[in-house]
Amino acid sequence: MQLIFIISLIFAIPCHSLFILLPLYLYPDTSASAWSNVTAAIAANENVQWQIIVNPNSGPGTYPPDANYITAISKLNSYPNVVTVGYVATGYTQVSYDSLTTQIDVYAQWSSYPDADIAVTGIFFDEVSNTPTEEVYTYYQRASDYVSSKSLSKVIFNPGAPAPAELFNDADTIVQYENALSVYKGEETIDSFQPGFNNQTCVMIHSAAEDVDVRPLVQSMVERGIQSVYFGVDCCYQVFSSELLGSMVSAVSAG
Repeated sequence: MQLIFIISLIFAIPCHSLFILLPLYLYPDTSASAWSNVTAAIAANENVQWQIIVNPNSGPGTYPPDANYITAISKLNSYPNVVTVGYVATGYTQVSYDSLTTQIDVYAQWSSYPDADIAVTGIFFDEVSNTPTEEVYTYYQRASDYVSSKSLSKVIFNPGAPAPAELFNDADTIVQYENALSVYKGEETIDSFQPGFNNQTCVMIHSAAEDVDVRPLVQSMVERGIQSVYFGVDCCYQVFSSELLGSMVSAVSAG
C-alpha cells in the first residue's frame, strides 16, 4: 500500500521542462567564433534543451549556405541538447505562399548536404499575424502543412503577442511575448495569453541588463507551465552576453 501511495505521489507531481528558444541572427564568422558564448553555454549545460533559430539571410539565402554558416550550424547540430530551426518571415501574411515554400524547400535541402550535418528540424515563422480571421488561419495552416510535407517536424509561429486559439492547431510553439524586459509584467503578462496554451508558449524578452536576476521570472514561467524562454541584451539578437546566458541557463536548469 505504501508503494502504491509513493507511485501515486510521483505521478501527481507536475513534470515540466522549460527549454530555451534562442534567435541566433548574428553572422557566425570564421570557426563560429561569433557564436562562441552561445556554444559555450550549450556545452556547459547538457541538461538544458535548446532550440536555436538560424537565419543566414533573412531566410535561408541560396543553397548551400556559405562556409562559415556550414561550420557553425554543423557545430550546433553536434550537441545532443540542441535542435536547429530555420527562419522565414511571413510579413503578417503579405509574403506569398510561393515565396514561403521556396524558402522552406531550401532549408529542407540542407539535410542532403554531403559534407556536414547542417539539417534543420523545423521552421520558425516570424512576423506572424494574430488577426483572428479565416484568411489568416488558412495562410498559416498551409504554411505549417508544407513544413510537414518536407519531413520537417517543428513549426514555430512568432506574432510576438497573444495569439488566437486557432493558430495553436498548426504550431508546436507560439511566441506570445516578444518585447523588452521593461515592458514585461511577469504573471500579469502570462495571464494575458490565450488560456490553455501555456505549454505551447514562448516568452522572448530582449533589452535586459547583463546582470539582471532572471531567476524569479523563470520560476514564475515554470509555475505557469510556459514551454520556452529567451532573455537577451539587445532587440535584434546580435549580442549574446555570456553573463546573461549563464544566468538564464542556471535558472532554466533549476526549473
